[in-house]
Amino acid sequence: MKLALQFGVALILGFCAKAAFADVPASDQTASPLTPEKIYLRSVRAMNDAPQPAFVTFREDVDGRNFTLRCTSDGISVSSHHGDVKASFDVAFRTSDGSAVSQPIGVANAEPCPATLLAPVGDDLFSVVAPQASPSPSTATAAAAQDSPMGPSIIGAVHAYSPRYYHVTLAGLEQLGGHDVYHLKLTAYRDPATHPLTDLYVDPKTFLMREARGEVSGHYLVASGRVAGVIDFDRVGAYWLVEHEHFEIAANAVFVHTRMTVSVDGSNFATPSELPNIVFPKPASIASPKPTPPPVRTGP
Repeated sequence: MKLALQFGVALILGFCAKAAFADVPASDQTASPLTPEKIYLRSVRAMNDAPQPAFVTFREDVDGRNFTLRCTSDGISVSSHHGDVKASFDVAFRTSDGSAVSQPIGVANAEPCPATLLAPVGDDLFSVVAPQASPSPSTATAAAAQDSPMGPSIIGAVHAYSPRYYHVTLAGLEQLGGHDVYHLKLTAYRDPATHPLTDLYVDPKTFLMREARGEVSGHYLVASGRVAGVIDFDRVGAYWLVEHEHFEIAANAVFVHTRMTVSVDGSNFATPSELPNIVFPKPASIASPKPTPPPVRTGP
């Protein structure tokens, strides 16, 4: 069973899709107690506001079990196969459109491929899925108040905030990698395949996310599958980047039973202002249109 790179990228984007939500007033941030919902929304705001570098270069190390990895001119693909895999790449990443060029390390005459398993930064990776603030529906006054498209209702001088798609609870103040973190537990109100986050670990000083966890599963007539993932963030200079990803993939069908684990680590990060010697692939969505052929003359 072949699992293309797009499958992994789609899962990551499911964890960390681009967010847009209204500003949280300073009075609400400081005067009121920090509820789990407010920690969540402040974390979303902090991730949205984090600066992003124009380019990132880094070393990518892949370590996994029960799959093979191919890096070609068409991209990177992962296929189910019994055994272990280790691979390393030098990666150049462009933040503006998520384009990447990966050069295999230690492979003779290897061609670079236009993809990366680890996307360290970008609009699609720096916020949690669908975190818009929404007004509380508990009163008729709130329903009648004028709403902004993505923000809270204003009822007099009271602002009502709540995560729209998750029930959020605080598991406690814990340690993660030697850092204090708020551990938030998230449960999707509906459609967990679209809203797969289950845990967030949030820095109590900066409110930046140090780790996000999620899970997607499905059961069908003749098949079932599960994908669980972890994404870790850390500071690199002035920027907050993804440094590690770990995924566990399981699929069962009539003739297919597979269990794969994939860990991807980034190191040697640099954030240059330009990369003039790198030719990035042009995204399909902005590819130049084919030239219109000249009309064919049928007469003199």
